[in-house]
Amino acid sequence: MEQIAKWLYFNLNGPTETSVLFLFMLIDTVFANTWRRRRGVAITSGGGLGGLIKSIPLALMPVIIWSFEIPLSVAPDHIAGLQMNFNPMIFDLIAFSVFVLIGWYWLKSILANAKLAGYDIPNWLEKYIEDEYHIKLGKIETEPNSAKKDQKQVSKTYGSRNDIK
Repeated sequence: MEQIAKWLYFNLNGPTETSVLFLFMLIDTVFANTWRRRRGVAITSGGGLGGLIKSIPLALMPVIIWSFEIPLSVAPDHIAGLQMNFNPMIFDLIAFSVFVLIGWYWLKSILANAKLAGYDIPNWLEKYIEDEYHIKLGKIETEPNSAKKDQKQVSKTYGSRNDIK
């Protein structure tokens, strides 16, 4: 157990955790685009940019929290005549906690997107992703169809050269 704790202490820091979260974000985006394409839901720039605006700050949170440790670890022993005994390891623990919470959120999203994309999910994970799955399933009803799915509706709504005869 002590070896595992040492390994985690030396290898899990803000930049590493942020890299893992960016990997989760990439996998989640790939699965989300896959299920949208397979079900004929439009992949719009507004949806993609909206997802990035939400996802990038979440992925950067561990490294931002961890970066507060750097100035405190090189600060002088006393500030304004007061002796400071501060252990900056608290920022590692906070960054790790944030990493676990955000990673939990993304794993749930990845699994729900994978299920929507047609991949098999083990039965014991079905209960875990049930809420996320139904929310994403509801998005199918509210988002526009892709051009390939409903060519007649697209041509009537937006006009098309195929309408001219």
